[in-house]
Amino acid sequence: GVPHRIQWAGSMFSVFFRDDAVANYDDARAQDVPAFAAFFHAMLDAGVHLPPSAYEAWFVSAAHDDEAVETVLAALPAAARAASETRDRMPR
Repeated sequence: GVPHRIQWAGSMFSVFFRDDAVANYDDARAQDVPAFAAFFHAMLDAGVHLPPSAYEAWFVSAAHDDEAVETVLAALPAAARAASETRDRMPR
């Protein structure tokens, strides 16, 4: 229930909380930053340390073993719910 876009280059990627692709800084600024903040803190509570800004890239490397990937995957549903709840509280 949260619009988002994943964009990547090589082993870097970013999750933007918006419907459309991000081509520039203005596009990135137009994302739902409160949703990112809720997502970030929920992931952190689950032991997943993400870049703390909605404008930073994530990096995947050989250091991410199966256990690390499973930890991230297990944390995603609750983090997505947390991001969604910010939308539920926003005035329409």
